[in-house]
Amino acid sequence: MLARTWRRLRLTSVPKLFADSRSSATPETEPFTGFELVFLGTGAGAPSIERNASGLVLQLHGAAWLFDCGEGSQKQMFQSNVRATAIERIFLTHLHGDHIYGLPGLVCTLNSLCGPDIDRETKLPTPKVLSIYGPRGVFAFLNTALNVSRANMTNIRIAVHELVPLCDARTIKRERGPIHECLQHHLIHPDTSGDTPVWPILDDANYRVRAGFLQHTVPCFGYVVEEQTRPGHINAALAKARGLPPGPLYKQLKEGRAVPLPDGSLLEPTDVMTPPIRGRKAAILGDSSDSLAMTELARNADVLVHESTLPHSMLAQAVPRGHSTSSMAGAFARLSNATLLVLTHFSSRFSYSRASARSVQSLVDEARAASGRMAVVDASDFLRVRIPRHDPRAK
Repeated sequence: MLARTWRRLRLTSVPKLFADSRSSATPETEPFTGFELVFLGTGAGAPSIERNASGLVLQLHGAAWLFDCGEGSQKQMFQSNVRATAIERIFLTHLHGDHIYGLPGLVCTLNSLCGPDIDRETKLPTPKVLSIYGPRGVFAFLNTALNVSRANMTNIRIAVHELVPLCDARTIKRERGPIHECLQHHLIHPDTSGDTPVWPILDDANYRVRAGFLQHTVPCFGYVVEEQTRPGHINAALAKARGLPPGPLYKQLKEGRAVPLPDGSLLEPTDVMTPPIRGRKAAILGDSSDSLAMTELARNADVLVHESTLPHSMLAQAVPRGHSTSSMAGAFARLSNATLLVLTHFSSRFSYSRASARSVQSLVDEARAASGRMAVVDASDFLRVRIPRHDPRAK
């Protein structure tokens, strides 16, 4: 199973400052199909010589979504294969500095690089909209940074969506002081109909994004991105042979509804269509000393990104600081039935060198043992994880 998983997932990287066995890019043998993770920063706390502060990008068709924006994230972006101007949404897990201090600079750069959109109705230029999601406080942080620096933001508008925790739901107060002209403020309240609260972020024709709560020293979230299931393809020759030539009724078949035929019988979608293609799923978790509240939300993810700050021998130091050990990451991956576990957010005391007693490989081995021997990889800056589409014939 492990070998099959590695063949199915594309793991590549671009050269980084300190070369190791994974530093040169591997040849691209599969076309880009719109679901690739690019790690910009994989360290815990401040940037180090080997690792930048937290940040990763999910590259989609024609767009890119950024998760966390630690100091230096835009520099890392320019050194990667990510186009900064493709960033449409930014998801922040929590408000510790190593996850947000790169945000003000990045939005100002995007304002400089992005030209205005053209309104479809008026044909006039209109500012692009950048959507940012995160805990309460994101709006105040960004508003203060842009106002104090007198940022001239003419090309983009920023819609800040704050996730309201349950304990804060009845005490929402309006922001005081001047609001920067480029900012819009929105609140997202949790859906409490299930066993654990879930924050609905996005649900459109292509993707669904939801957030769940994580235990940390400040309010912290994990995000789950799911590609919508794609309908199968109609076998036009077979449909025509059954008495249904190409036409508007094909749409009805694709929607899963039977179509009446001239002979009075019903043509079921399964009679002439290939199976639907299950969408891909990525669970991207922030800092956490307990991820259990996200178990169901993250279940059956193709890739789970989980912090692995310290080894299990340092459990007593990790948990009070709101962090996980590599064994905890592996155990959660097993519990949530992930296909691939990617470890990140490593303490600077752990190096790439396999010869070192404090090698990141020791954390990988520990996580793999706790996961039940599933596929586990340690993220390095610029690592790329490409997830191919599911085979509709697979069960």
